[in-house]
Amino acid sequence: MSVTFKDLENFVTVANSKTLSEASEKLEMAQPSLSLAIKKLEGELGIPLFIRGRQGIKLTPQGRMILPEAKNALKTLFKIKGNPVNLAFKIGCHPSVGMFLLGRFLKSMNQFASNVDLQIINESSMEINKKVASGEVDFGLVMNPLPIPGLITKLIGEDEVAVFESKKLYRKRLIYNPELIQSQAIISKWKHAPTERIEVSNLELLANLVDSGAGIGIIPSQVVLAQRCDLKKVPNTPTYKDKLALVCYPEILKSNEGKMIFEELKKSFIPV
Repeated sequence: MSVTFKDLENFVTVANSKTLSEASEKLEMAQPSLSLAIKKLEGELGIPLFIRGRQGIKLTPQGRMILPEAKNALKTLFKIKGNPVNLAFKIGCHPSVGMFLLGRFLKSMNQFASNVDLQIINESSMEINKKVASGEVDFGLVMNPLPIPGLITKLIGEDEVAVFESKKLYRKRLIYNPELIQSQAIISKWKHAPTERIEVSNLELLANLVDSGAGIGIIPSQVVLAQRCDLKKVPNTPTYKDKLALVCYPEILKSNEGKMIFEELKKSFIPV
């Protein structure tokens, strides 16, 4: 078996691209030539590295397994050649989770060498969980994660979703996101919930509306803290406990950079 420096560079570049066309542009080579080179590498290794579909390419489980080792090998070879290489990692989370956690994480990353490129993906926790499982995202910060075989699921903290009010005390109107399981659970246990209601999908806007005195709202405590709203919990109302987890494949942690990101993400959650 003969795997060259160029083979590793092709593999890592394709793995960090959405399509083969995008990878070929980065590598400045023709797409058919790159496709042939990847197929040749798969033949050399005796395993499929990529799943090819209409929506682009994604790594197979075997491809995910060897990617960290390929990145490390490529990094070492680049150092020998005197050319630094940046490793790319994708971190996914709900926008609200990102608001109260990613700032601390990125600040902590400033102390490390700048050979890591980060991309932030924002979607619902359920979608991020699925994207980690499919290999589209490397690290997921997920509220109430799904039990998916093969994934590392590390609980890093809890948050309390509760009913909040401002000092202006207008309790006749409820502002909430009806699509959230947390909101549904709280309302189902709340005997005297206001019948006048406004539906708001954005939690940050919801917190600010409550802060303005527009009504009371069902909001995660971490969102209230991140928005610096002067709110307090409404007495004698139900609450819901959220569990925040960091999820990834164990293969991601085989690189030093992957381990570093994992540890810094864990430390970035601060309980209210």
